[in-house]
This record gives sequence, structure tokens and C-alpha cells, in this order.
Amino acid sequence: MKLLFAGGKVWDGLAEEAVAADVLIEDGMVAMVGAVPAGRCEGARRVDARGATLIPGMVDAHAHLSFPVVTYAYQIEDTPPEETVLITMHNARILLDAGFTGVVGAGSPKLRAEVVIRNEIEAGRIPGPRLMASTPTLTATGGLNDTAQLHQGRDVAAMVVDGADACRRAVRTGYREGVDLVKVNVSGDDFFPRPSGRTTTLAEDEMRAIGETCAALGLPISAHARSAESIKRALRAGATLINHADFADEEALDMLEAAKDRVFVAPTIGYYHSLLHDSPFDRATLDRMGVEAAMEANVEVHRTLRRRGVRAVIGGDYGLAWQPNGGNARDVAHFVTYLGYSPREALVAATRNGGELMGMGAGRIAPGAPADLLLVDGDPLVDPTLLARSDALLAIVRGGGLHKAPAVPERAA
Repeated sequence: MKLLFAGGKVWDGLAEEAVAADVLIEDGMVAMVGAVPAGRCEGARRVDARGATLIPGMVDAHAHLSFPVVTYAYQIEDTPPEETVLITMHNARILLDAGFTGVVGAGSPKLRAEVVIRNEIEAGRIPGPRLMASTPTLTATGGLNDTAQLHQGRDVAAMVVDGADACRRAVRTGYREGVDLVKVNVSGDDFFPRPSGRTTTLAEDEMRAIGETCAALGLPISAHARSAESIKRALRAGATLINHADFADEEALDMLEAAKDRVFVAPTIGYYHSLLHDSPFDRATLDRMGVEAAMEANVEVHRTLRRRGVRAVIGGDYGLAWQPNGGNARDVAHFVTYLGYSPREALVAATRNGGELMGMGAGRIAPGAPADLLLVDGDPLVDPTLLARSDALLAIVRGGGLHKAPAVPERAA
């Protein structure tokens, strides 16, 4: 499809503000930005963009496409693989409908669930974003997501690894089965009975084995790391994405800053917001989980990392009953409200940084870039809450194709 977006404003992922420009799309790529000669527009489908802003598509860098709408503790583990694949397919469509043209998996409960959906999306047989398919989380015995119990058998939604050899085997198994990245739980989490988020569960030699094997096979590492020591172990192992980082100490902050040219952080601030404002938990339960204290630590850490120039990406653990997939774009405004980002900086996190993390050339509007774009009614650099409103997403372009066409008059160029 050849598309011409005409008469609107364009924010290219870099500029301080949106500027008046037309954008021509050919063969799935951005062909021209600015004044497009009439001859180049021949045969193009013309979209009237007056009053709207064209921006790069968003990237959710901490997505759980394979999660059912979780309503009880073991629902993820109890969901059969066939249903998990269908859930992943439906959530992929939901994320694209919400303006996410890129998704980074954050741990698939079944090893091939995201892999097969990625393959179907790339083959053009089902709609969905560009998808980096994840392994199940690699976790130690007793670590986060190891929900096994001695008195009953249960297939856990993780790959339980103990010792360097088991870590190497898990990474190689994921590579064999076609994943794009390895998700690792290096710490616990305050929102489960144990281990806590301040507990580091994977040993140094285990993380080193994961890092060496991933490096040899060309697989990036996404690390669940809340404790200070888990952040350090993940960084020493070469992790590309550090999720949460709530309890980073000064040494961990220094290490993140030193690695800022290769590393990204995902604050997952949306999870905290939803726990406090949307979840069914009463105040006593929230206090027992230490939600407000952990959120305060998270906010302080990521305000500091913003000042130090560490690149952040959005993604807030969506996929639970009180924060289902589809509302993920709320994280853009959360970055402004909680983390001290300007609307432009939050948009950079949601678009350009996410594109750089995925390494697929997306996240910007420039000649030669993939045509993954959103036409937004209004200016999200002024009002980032627009991105969480489906009615404000006038058009969604994925790979040069109109996934959502604008409900405005169109005419031949």
C-alpha cells in the first residue's frame, strides 16, 4: 500500500515539537517527510491529517501477551497450552488496536506461545505488532514464578534452573525453539508470599552462565531485578533491559549510568498505579504488601535515572484483571505524573527508545524507517493521555498497512 498523510503535523521521535509536514509511505517504509512532490503521490491513498499529529508507533517493552485475565493465584499455570496460544493471539491484536506496533515479551508461560504467534504475525496471517518472543522466566528453585509444591505436581510458568549448567541448557533450549530474548528473574517480588523484591535469588555464577550463553547465541536478556544486588548481577551478565530496579543503591545507580549506552530500564510504574487505584485489594492488604513504600522507592530510583540519562521504556505488567491488556498506553502519562518526565520525554520512552531496544529500526519517522505510525487526534506532546484513548487514535499503520483507517473523508491523490 502506498499512503500519503497530508495536512497534519509530524513528530519524528527526535524533535522538540511536532511540525507541519506530509509523510509518504511506500513498500512498508517511510519514503518522504516534508513537502512531497505531486508526482510521487500518484496512486497513493491520501489521508487527511488536518488537526492531527503523526507519531511513531508505541512499543510496550514489558508485555505479557500470554497472560489470561488473571483472577486467581495459579490461573497462569492452570491455563492449557492451546488456550495460551489463543490468548497470546488475541492480546497481540488488542495491543495493536491500542497503538502498539512493537512488543517485547516479558516471560511467556509456555515456551513457544509467543514464538508461534510472532511467526504468524510476520507471515501476515494474523494481525499484531512486531514481537520479540520471550522464553518463560528463568528462575531458581524457590524464586519468583516457581510455584511448585512438594505435595502436588504442577507445571510452573517458568524454567526452573539451578546451577550454571542448567542455566546454559535453558538458554540453549529457548534458542532452539526460536525465542528472540531470554527473560530472567534475578530477584523476588514483594507481591508474592516469597521471595521478596529485596531478595536476590539467582547466584552470580548462574547469571554469568546465562550471560555468556546469551552472548554466544545473540540473545538479549530482559531481567526482573528489584533488589540492588540483582541489578548488579544482571548488568555484569550483560543484560540489555532491567525491569523495575526499585531498590537500587548508589552502586547500582552508578553501574546503570555507566552502561547507559547499551542498557534500558523499564520502571513498570503502571503496575504500582493500578495496585493502588484499580485493584480489589483493601488498604490493609496493600499495606501488608508494602505497595506504597515500594512505589516510593521505584519513583525515586527512576527520577534519578532520568537525570542521569539512562534510557527508559514503557511497559507496566499489564495482563491482570484490574489492569488488562489494552490500557498499556496509560504508562505514557504515568511517566509524566510520577517520574518527572516531560510529555516529550515520555513519548521518546514509548516510541524511539522502544524501537532502539527492539533493534528493528522502528520508533522514528524518517526516510528508510519502517512505517509503524499513529495518527493522533490532537497533539500528544501537549496531552499524553490522548494515547490511551482509542477514539483519539485515528489511524494505526503497521509495516505500511492501515490496520486502522481514519473515519475521515479520503480522496485519491
